[in-house]
Amino acid sequence: MTRSAVRAAAAAAALLAFAAPAGAQSVLASRGLGYPLEPIDARARGLGGITTGLPDPVPSLINPASAAGIPAASFLVAFQPDQYDATGPGVTASGSTARFPLIVAVFPVTPRISAQVGYGSYLDQHWQVQQTDSITLSTGRVEVNDRFVSAGGVSRLQGALGYRVTDRLSLGASLDVLTGAANDSVVREIGGLETAATAVTYAYSGVSGGLGARFQPGGGLSLSAAVHGGGTIRAKADSASSATNATREYTSPVRADVGASTRLVGASVLAVSGSWTRWSQLDDELASQGGARDAASVTAGVEYAGFNFARKMVPLRVGARYAQLPFRWAGTGTAFPNERAVTAGLGYSFGGRAALFDASAERGWRGGGSAGFDEPYWRLSFSLQVLGR
Repeated sequence: MTRSAVRAAAAAAALLAFAAPAGAQSVLASRGLGYPLEPIDARARGLGGITTGLPDPVPSLINPASAAGIPAASFLVAFQPDQYDATGPGVTASGSTARFPLIVAVFPVTPRISAQVGYGSYLDQHWQVQQTDSITLSTGRVEVNDRFVSAGGVSRLQGALGYRVTDRLSLGASLDVLTGAANDSVVREIGGLETAATAVTYAYSGVSGGLGARFQPGGGLSLSAAVHGGGTIRAKADSASSATNATREYTSPVRADVGASTRLVGASVLAVSGSWTRWSQLDDELASQGGARDAASVTAGVEYAGFNFARKMVPLRVGARYAQLPFRWAGTGTAFPNERAVTAGLGYSFGGRAALFDASAERGWRGGGSAGFDEPYWRLSFSLQVLGR
């Protein structure tokens, strides 16, 4: 069975009934190329999902200029569990999962040049749909249970260089290698008979590039911008699961991010960011699944650094985000879904700031009545950054 057939069958079943619990970030993981995931840490999540624009040098797979100026070798890892509940016309579903959306290391080469290598999330394709029905055999009516399962997704392996041109201006460039795989399978269980299963596995590959800049004109203001994209996302079927060793190609969309932050009273920070991704480049390629649209997002957050615990400063964070999502849930007759979220978080340092721990909680809502479903969710984020001294 081809991947298109698997996904078409799964979508048809999902439209009839959201199914049993699934290990997924969202039911939207089954649409288009999956649910987009940004490779950011818990601090950024606590500020609403800030993608770039923070005033201090930080590891980042979105803006390669952000790491320029980090004084010592740094390693950052983020962990992210989540849970959602989806509701459609007369049916419900829930799911949960956990992942590492960001693992990155930064190495100062000179006082002005920093090298960075990291692995981060891009598109999640973990989902599961289950439908129970019955059919008539020669022996009578029997129950049939169909399970449509996908496991995997697309990630990015990135190498980058950041250069501090002056004390105010930093530039960066990155190379992303897209990698990952997704296995789509259909399992049919008929009472009293042997289970039948078909599957197709696609391995993803591709290369894209990125450029970034950070400018700090003074007065506590920091401005950032980055652009990524170009190239092709390839999905190649393994010969064991496909009669023809087919390769599907998708245009890798161009994404632009801008951000800014400013110091408020004391060490408190106000940060804002926005992004735009040209997913409409894939509209024709994904027409059978409802197409794709350009997607924009805007985020704002405040970090208050005036709270102390055990004689240490504990920054407190709040934020909010509004984002357009690129892929329809239920075909061309419905609207594209959107995402709204509010966030809160905090940070703590150890060993004279040799280790920084951040945690955040996010409450969000996806979909909307005209999108064909509603999906409230919780997302937690934890990250640990260790600095060499």
